[in-house]
Amino acid sequence: MVLKKLGKAVGYLLVLMVMVTAVDMWRSQDLPTEVTALGTMTTLAGNEIDLNAMSAEQPVLVYVWASWCGVCRIVSPMVDMIKADMVNAPVVSIALASGSNAKLAHYVREKGYDFSVVNDTDNRLGQVLGIKVTPTLMVAYKGELRYATAGITTLPGMLGRLWFARLMG
Repeated sequence: MVLKKLGKAVGYLLVLMVMVTAVDMWRSQDLPTEVTALGTMTTLAGNEIDLNAMSAEQPVLVYVWASWCGVCRIVSPMVDMIKADMVNAPVVSIALASGSNAKLAHYVREKGYDFSVVNDTDNRLGQVLGIKVTPTLMVAYKGELRYATAGITTLPGMLGRLWFARLMG
């Protein structure tokens, strides 16, 4: 009886995973495929980011969020875990319409986030990416944007996308 219930639960989980993957693929169809569309970006710390070069050798998690986004408050700490030493995958975040550099830097410092932050004050990068929902996560690998998802995403979901990008090369 327990095995039957377990098998049923696994079946439902697989169906759910297929549905979520299909929705993510559908959402991804409007994204630009080449990271060069973003150009060179500057972080709050003043560092230049060339996502094309950064993603040449390993997948990079691209996290589009906003300081005013309630769901981002749930997702951001998990994104920060991706950047942590135990996973050590590069993360580039783009904060949409989140105020001045000083205000955003204070917010990031207050929350203790360690990921790189690009302040998209005028939403130019968000428009280039076709972002309609925050948070949105994508993986940049070998100069291409792949595997977009929006809304609440779990740490295993993020890790899975990074792993899948490397696997599919």
